[in-house]
Amino acid sequence: MSEILSKGPARFRQLVANENFRRITRRKGDYIVRQEHEITEVYWSEAAQFMLLHTALNGKTLSLGDYFLEDNFFGEIEFFSGKPCSFDVVATATTELVVIPKERFAEILLQDAATSFWMNHRMANMYQSSMNIAIERSLYPLKFNIVKDIVSRCTSETRALNHDYMYQEAQRFGCTDRAYTRIIHELIKEGLVKKGEDNSTIVPINMDGLVAYLEQYQQ
Repeated sequence: MSEILSKGPARFRQLVANENFRRITRRKGDYIVRQEHEITEVYWSEAAQFMLLHTALNGKTLSLGDYFLEDNFFGEIEFFSGKPCSFDVVATATTELVVIPKERFAEILLQDAATSFWMNHRMANMYQSSMNIAIERSLYPLKFNIVKDIVSRCTSETRALNHDYMYQEAQRFGCTDRAYTRIIHELIKEGLVKKGEDNSTIVPINMDGLVAYLEQYQQ
C-alpha cells in the first residue's frame, strides 16, 4: 500500500505541470473557501498555510487550528458530498492555488487509480483526526484538552503553529478567552508551563508532569 500511496503526489504534480490550469493567489487573511458556500472548483496547493474555522448559528466560533500542508486540496470533500462547505478556510500566509474545474477533477480521478487511492487515503486520515479531536473535546475537561494540545505540539513531528492572539487560541477549544487564560494561569502556578519570550506562546517546563496529568484521565 505504501508503494501505491507514494506514487499519488508525484503523478498529480506531473499532471498539474502538463495542463494549463488557472492559478490564483490568496494572501494572509483571504478566504480560500467559505462556510455554507457552494463549491464549483477544487483547489490544489503545493504547500499551503491556513486556518480552519467553523461558526455556529449562535455566533460561537471553533477553530481547528493552523496547518501547514503540502500537496493539499480544498473543496474535495464538498466535491464528493455535493454539500456546501462546513468550514471557513483562511490563508495565514501567501498561498498559490491551482484551480481545477469539477468536471476535469472527476476525469482525473476516474483515469488515474493511484491519484484516487492517494486522495481517499488523505481524506480518511483527515476524517479520523478531526473525529478524534471532536470526541476528546466533547468528553474531556477543557484543561485536559489544552494540556494534550501542548504535549502534542512538542512531541509531534508535524509542524504545529500557534495562533497570533489569545482569543484565537481560545477558539480552538470552543471556549472564551477568559476560560482559556484561567487554565493557562493554573498550569503556570503548578509549574508545568511558562509564557514564551514574546508573551504569546506557551512553553512546557515539566513535560513529565503534563503527561502524568493526561494519564490520570485515561486510566
